[in-house]
Amino acid sequence: MEASDGPAIVIDTEPQDFEENSGDVVVGENGDSEIPPEALAAVDELKEEMENIVLETLKLTCGIPTQLTEEFPLTYKDNDNKERLVLAYAENFRLQYVHLYRDRKPLFLNPVNECGTEKFVCTTIRPTLLPFHELYNFDGCAELVADYITFDGLDPPIELPKTMVSPATVLKRQRGNSFEMSTLLCSLLLGAGYDAYVVCGYATREVTQCDETRDVCPLLKKKDEVKAEEEKKEVKKYSVKPPKDLRSKFILNQEKRKEEEREKEIKEKKNEEKAKQEELEKPPPDDLFGLRVHSWVLILAGKREVPENFFIEPLTGNSFATTHDSFLGIESIWNNTNYWVNMQDCSNGCKMEFMFPSNEKPILEIPDLDDDGLDAFDEDEDEDQDDVEKHLDMPPSWVETLSLTLKEYQTRCPQGKKSVLYKRAKLEKCAHYLNRDGLITKLSIYHDKDCK
Repeated sequence: MEASDGPAIVIDTEPQDFEENSGDVVVGENGDSEIPPEALAAVDELKEEMENIVLETLKLTCGIPTQLTEEFPLTYKDNDNKERLVLAYAENFRLQYVHLYRDRKPLFLNPVNECGTEKFVCTTIRPTLLPFHELYNFDGCAELVADYITFDGLDPPIELPKTMVSPATVLKRQRGNSFEMSTLLCSLLLGAGYDAYVVCGYATREVTQCDETRDVCPLLKKKDEVKAEEEKKEVKKYSVKPPKDLRSKFILNQEKRKEEEREKEIKEKKNEEKAKQEELEKPPPDDLFGLRVHSWVLILAGKREVPENFFIEPLTGNSFATTHDSFLGIESIWNNTNYWVNMQDCSNGCKMEFMFPSNEKPILEIPDLDDDGLDAFDEDEDEDQDDVEKHLDMPPSWVETLSLTLKEYQTRCPQGKKSVLYKRAKLEKCAHYLNRDGLITKLSIYHDKDCK
């Protein structure tokens, strides 16, 4: 036989003499094995049992059953030519990204929707302005999404979701994960005129699990005290002069100094007690710190008189600064027109200056043309009509128009009720006219941290 390049299997064909017994099998001098009758009977019984087993071919059904997708329009089930082109661009970009950054997480580009169809994330956003004046501001939109939608965590928490349903379906089902809730909130904010983006990144355990048991209830927070300016008394010409203060200024200064020292000691004691309490209530270390995937919303300054950039957490409706410790890093952001990827190291937090050095958006640069060039352009205008466009235009959203009835808006929470646990407090929200006594908000304060 000819030699081959692959691994060779060597078989030793020389006869071997076994003189010792191996178990119950007896080997003779001629190589014949003598099997006990008990073993032969057991083999026959096992053979009969194996013959009674009937194998059936397993039929696998890929995708979602047809009866569940009949309620959705055609745009949910198929992609047009422009959407296929965008998906091809996205796949090409993904391959280049994976080749260049092999140690980074995969990009969240084209998940599967509720009908099993692959869709680009930018086309999943549907800017909509609902006919309720509270939803014209960002805090009203964030509160609606946090109250109206029930949060479903990611499983596993360190992996991107493989499916993402449309915002219209999220409103109907009133359930969704962080990516679906962020897409819905971004759609409402874009409809209200804000410069909003969906963010894909990493957050702490408390944020990804919507755990507010270590936060103070917003109703218990002290409002910022506004110092009123002292009104200057007008000195009238014929006013009665006040009597002279005959008290010793030295004694007054000594008393004032003692009072300040006393207040300083009380404040230091309170800070020490607070630090000890925070140390006792400190959460246990997280083994998945920095790996938990999460999605939230970014609003850039500029539009709607927004003074500075800030984050909105869709699970709670709270707003945070872009330097907040709860948000650990950013992988990518997108809106209904474009998709941006963070090429910087985000291990030290979300540094927005690397992603957006200014509020100016990238525009299509057109070379300067002189008069002769313009004349030549007019002459060849008919020929250029057949040219293929050189830039990729984002297709319109495939999502149905977002709608919410007045009754659904007034109900707010699923079944009209919602309870939120805070630090030593429990806040219960109810829809208007749901209870006979007219109860809308109920705040319960507890002495223990378990709220019992």
